[in-house]
Amino acid sequence: MRYQFYTTSQKAWKAMLTAIETAHENIYMEMYIFDTDTLGYDFLSELERKAREGVHVIMILDILGSFGLKATTVDRLRIAGVEVLFFSYWFRRTHRKLLIIDERVAFIGGVNIAHRFAKWRDLQMRITGKIVAPIVRSFARAYRECGGKNPALLHRARLLLIKKARMWFIEHGIGNKHTALRMHYETHIRNAEHSITLITPYLMPHRWLIAELHQAIMRGVVVTLIVPARSDYKFADHAHRYYFELFTQLGASCYFGREMNHAKAMLIDEREGTVGSQNLDGLSFNWNQESGIFFNTPSMVRDLKNIIEEWKHDAILFDPQKYVRHWYDRILTLLAQLLQPIL
Repeated sequence: MRYQFYTTSQKAWKAMLTAIETAHENIYMEMYIFDTDTLGYDFLSELERKAREGVHVIMILDILGSFGLKATTVDRLRIAGVEVLFFSYWFRRTHRKLLIIDERVAFIGGVNIAHRFAKWRDLQMRITGKIVAPIVRSFARAYRECGGKNPALLHRARLLLIKKARMWFIEHGIGNKHTALRMHYETHIRNAEHSITLITPYLMPHRWLIAELHQAIMRGVVVTLIVPARSDYKFADHAHRYYFELFTQLGASCYFGREMNHAKAMLIDEREGTVGSQNLDGLSFNWNQESGIFFNTPSMVRDLKNIIEEWKHDAILFDPQKYVRHWYDRILTLLAQLLQPIL
């Protein structure tokens, strides 16, 4: 598996557009948030151009996440020949950020496409090799759920995959796979011997995840959590302070990043890594379609470790002694947990 990490939205957009320009056969995109206002990164025009050239372009967009996309823009894409489908289910969202080029190159991670994300830190991977096959199959399964009719792509949804490729790719929320993320996190946290590092923009964990991390700490494992000091949701910031106080009491080290960081990653013992679209909250684990990549290749783990170390170096260690507890913090945290299915 060949790979490249991108640590900001703009770096990922540039690489994604470069890949789109090289497409000869097909372009598959599944995106939670897609908007045409991207500060010069003109995905709309490029996708239109490739479709007119005869490239088979399919877009799956979440009906809620991409709610701001104008009907005239959708019409413009369809007139150019792009097949645009919307993932529209009650409570369920496709939270994935996938781009597949000619079924040979894939981008996966946390990067959405819209102007307001341009300055964000994030984590996206460009990958090639056998790992792309299960990603194509997963996209085809989402395409089928959205009512897609193309027989060639629907055939991909039925293909069997080699076991190793299935282990590399994490598919959650499609078909009957509603426990894939929990099983992945439970297994790797339980097997951790030395260290666990978790990066997430939104930390509202289930009790089972809190318990698993507590058990790891009691085994002597060093647990580190990193979230942005200020996210794009104020209620999430209140939840972060609440959970940071809890995790600090349990023995974890908690850091607030100085910049908005939308990355989702896990590093175990500096020998296993996970990067994907999943947040550490009920939406991702219970409702959303999510996807991620698991890897233990030394070079990939080393690169992820270096990225995390840079972010950690720029972050501030949470000090519970300086935390001013407000009476409404717990209420806002509980409210956020209750409202997660419709947020």
